[in-house]
Amino acid sequence: MRTSTLLQEIAVGLFAAASAAHALSPLAELPGKPGAHIEKIKALGDGEWLQLGAPEPDPKWGRARGRSWSCRMPFAPELRGAFLFGEGVHGFVKPDGHVMDDLWFYDVQGHRWICCYPGAEVATLELKVSADGFEATAEGEPIPVAPMTHAYEGVTYDEDARRFMFMPCPNGDYLEKSLKVRQTRWREGQKLNNSAASPWFFGSETGKWNRRKTASPSPRSGYGDSFHYLAGKKRAWFRHGDQVWLYDTAANAWTQLKPTGPPLPFGIDATSCYDPKRNRIHIGGGSYPVTPAGTNAFRIYDLGTDAWLDPQPKGAPCGGSNSYATNSAAMEYDSASDAVIIFRYGGKVEERGIFAYHPNENAWLKAAAHFPEKWGQCTNAFYDPALNAHFFHVAGDSDDNGTFWSIGTVALCAENSSHDQSIIARRSASPHVKPSHRRSYRPGWLRFRARREIVGFAPPPQWQHQPGSLALRVVRALP
Repeated sequence: MRTSTLLQEIAVGLFAAASAAHALSPLAELPGKPGAHIEKIKALGDGEWLQLGAPEPDPKWGRARGRSWSCRMPFAPELRGAFLFGEGVHGFVKPDGHVMDDLWFYDVQGHRWICCYPGAEVATLELKVSADGFEATAEGEPIPVAPMTHAYEGVTYDEDARRFMFMPCPNGDYLEKSLKVRQTRWREGQKLNNSAASPWFFGSETGKWNRRKTASPSPRSGYGDSFHYLAGKKRAWFRHGDQVWLYDTAANAWTQLKPTGPPLPFGIDATSCYDPKRNRIHIGGGSYPVTPAGTNAFRIYDLGTDAWLDPQPKGAPCGGSNSYATNSAAMEYDSASDAVIIFRYGGKVEERGIFAYHPNENAWLKAAAHFPEKWGQCTNAFYDPALNAHFFHVAGDSDDNGTFWSIGTVALCAENSSHDQSIIARRSASPHVKPSHRRSYRPGWLRFRARREIVGFAPPPQWQHQPGSLALRVVRALP
C-alpha cells in the first residue's frame, strides 16, 4: 500500500515538474485558437488577397525588428507559425538595452509576435565557459551571444524534436564595448568549443537554449551558409563553402559527405529550399563569386545519391540574372503546386518578380512584370503548407516600424519562348480549396488553367501597405 502511494506521489511530482517546465516556454500555449482572420483566409475566392494589418505586439517586448540578409523564417507546423532570427545592423543595441541577437515567433493563428528570447542585456549579462566549452549561465544553460551576423539560410526547424536550430555566424567584432570587455574577462583562460559542437537549439517546449558537445568533429560555419532540417529523417543538411555535412539529430553526430558532380559555380549567400517529395535541396543565386552570365546558377543536391546536379533547365529566373541571394530574394518549395518559387524583390527593376521552377518539366517561368521599383526594405519569408500561403515580413533594417507587404504571385501571361508557357507548376489540391465559379483575372491575381497550372505573373498596379502590418497572398486553384 505504501509502495503504491509512493509511486503515485512520484508520478504526480514528475507530472507537475514537467508541466512547470513546459509552462516556462513562451510557446507553451501554441497552437492557439484561430483568430477571425483565419476564417477570412479560408473564405477567400480564387486568387484573392488579404491584408492582415499589424500583428499584435508581444506584451512585454513589443514588435520584432526587420533584419537584412535573413530571408528565411523557419516554419513550425505543429505550432502554426515561424521563427525570426539573425542580426540586422551590425552590433545593433535595441532601445531596451538588449543586443539584437533576439529570437521571435510569428503566431499565424493569433496574428501576433511572441518574443522567445529578448537578446543579451548589455548592462547585466554575465556568463561562464562550461565544461563543454560553451558560454553559459551560472545554472548551466548555454547562451548564444551575437552568434549570427545575419541569418542567411543558416536557420531551420527540427519538426521531430520541436526545436529551432541554427549554425553560428559569429558577430563578436561589433559587440557593444562594455559587454565585449566583460566577455573577454569571462573567457580568459578558457577554451571555447568550435570544433566538436552541435548546432544551437531553442526548444519550443522548454523555452531554453542548448548546444551539445559532439564526439565527432563538427564543420566550420560562417557567412552565407545553408542549413535545412530533413523532416522525418532526423537529419539536417548543412553546406559551408565546398563542404557538405549531415547532422544526425538523434545521435548528436556530424558526418562529412563527399558529393559527386560538378562544383558549385557560386560562393556564399545562396537561397535554397528542401524538396521532401524528391529528397533534394534546391539552391542557387549565390555571391562571391556570382555565377558567370549566360550559365546556370541553379543547382540541385540529390540526398539519395549525395551528388550535385546541374539540371540545365529551360528558361531562367530573375530576367536572366544569376544573383538571387538572401538580401534580395527568397526561395521556397511550394508543396501545393509542387514547384520551387523564387521571390526576387530586390536588385534591378528588370530582374524582380516571382518565378516558378517545375522539377518535372525542368523549366522556369519567366515573369512579364516585376516588383515595385522602390522596395528598399528587408524581407523575411515563410510558406505555410496548411493554408497554402506565403507570408512576407518587410521592415527597415533593425527597425520595428516597418511594413508588411502583400506579394502578388503571378498573373498575366509569361514571356517565355523557350518552352510551353502553360506547363510551369501544376498544383495539387489544397485542403482549403473549394469549388468555385470561374472568374476573369487582373494584374496581381493568380490565374490557373483548368488543369491547375500557373500561367503567368504581374504584380498589382497599386501596392497598399501600412506600417507594421502583415499581408498574405493566398493562392487557390480553379476546379
